[in-house]
Amino acid sequence: MSKQRVIFLADCQSFYASVEKATHPEYRNRPLVVAGDPARRSGIVLAACPLAKKYGITTAERLGEAMNKCPDLVVVRPRMQEYIKVSLQITGNSTVFYEPG
Repeated sequence: MSKQRVIFLADCQSFYASVEKATHPEYRNRPLVVAGDPARRSGIVLAACPLAKKYGITTAERLGEAMNKCPDLVVVRPRMQEYIKVSLQITGNSTVFYEPG
């Protein structure tokens, strides 16, 4: 019996922003981006949640422009180690269903 190879892709919507919202329930119903330095209004948007996208905020947009579009925007600095940890939890749980390779 031959094995059929299946390619599996899991796209987690606005992953960094989703991790931040899961970690901080107080941001649940607020527009949120993961971006550079909110105090200096510098850097770019790495991820925007769907509520932020409703204001026209896009990935790679300058943070200052995003803050102008949405004065109540929650800006969270990136925490790459946390995103890697959560990503590994997701893919680790998936190995029950497939053989990585």
